[in-house]
Amino acid sequence: MDTFKLAFVGGGINSIAGYIHFVASRMDNRFKVCSGFFSRNEEINKKTAEYWGVERFYNNFQDLIEYERENIDALVVLSPTPTHFNYVIEALRNNIPVICEKPLVSNMEEILAIEKNIKDIKDKFLVVTYNYIAYPMLIYLKELVGQNFFGKIISVTLEMPQESFLRPPKSVDYPPWWRKKDGKIPTIALDLASHLFSILKTVTGKKIYSVKSIRKSYSKFNVVDDIKALLEFSDGTNGYMWISKVALGNRNGMKVAIYGTEASAIWVQEEPEKLLISNTKGERLIIDRGTEYTNLKEKIYNRMIPGHPAGFIEAFANLYFYIHEALAKYKEGKDFRSVPLIWDFYMEKENFEFLEKL
Repeated sequence: MDTFKLAFVGGGINSIAGYIHFVASRMDNRFKVCSGFFSRNEEINKKTAEYWGVERFYNNFQDLIEYERENIDALVVLSPTPTHFNYVIEALRNNIPVICEKPLVSNMEEILAIEKNIKDIKDKFLVVTYNYIAYPMLIYLKELVGQNFFGKIISVTLEMPQESFLRPPKSVDYPPWWRKKDGKIPTIALDLASHLFSILKTVTGKKIYSVKSIRKSYSKFNVVDDIKALLEFSDGTNGYMWISKVALGNRNGMKVAIYGTEASAIWVQEEPEKLLISNTKGERLIIDRGTEYTNLKEKIYNRMIPGHPAGFIEAFANLYFYIHEALAKYKEGKDFRSVPLIWDFYMEKENFEFLEKL
């Protein structure tokens, strides 16, 4: 197995995403961060490289591309969302595979611009990281859907309420500047609804036919901070989505629920090992990795035996495990999109089609 070499753009030690990606990418010894342009602040840039033991770092993106394009296997884009577009375009033009923190860009115009400017986009390696889809219980939930375990699915509900605009986390300076501005697509939708869309598509495969939403602003930041939406799917079933930054008591209240004629299932991200199953017999079962019903035998889903919860960083590491497999296929000239949990450009384009309607 080759250990692929990465360069980071963004993701300094003062960021939320940087440390998570650094640790997750290295967890299974499949990647090594060899270089980076971690921050426009030269002191933070230097301290990040020192803290992570990265030998080569640059004070601008142009130098990183010029000196590293022959030395790295992929560029990881971890800068604020509004800056993604230029970094992604430049890397792809230099034939550098790209791993980008979600969402890929800020609006549909930038999605179309990538498609226009990178003529052979279908042949480029570009993946977007939505780590929640790599939680073992959501992978198992996807299997249940594929087995028609629920009978006819009646409804799907997806929630991601947070309290961060009213009670910000103490560990970081929150919210950063870019989360206090809205474009055509509200930043809260880019930030949270994109996650829920990735779960909807990965777990159920359902296509959204129509969206009716209510947008509200309650915080001092004068941006949309609460969206509730009714969803109708192309097969006639319906769904509900709620995202919020003003829901006190919710640190990260992500919840996924599937209701069918034969059974239902509820998964809550803050209790990631548990999947609550209910059926027409009136039984309510709690399924976890140790339950005999599940088939989660792969080592990456069991870095530690059941009873020792696998959480957010492990899910990210699962994602990087499959990204490594995809990148290896790409280097061999094979179809990297066939690898599980890979979120490619065309999936992200579908995501933005939804976000524009939300």
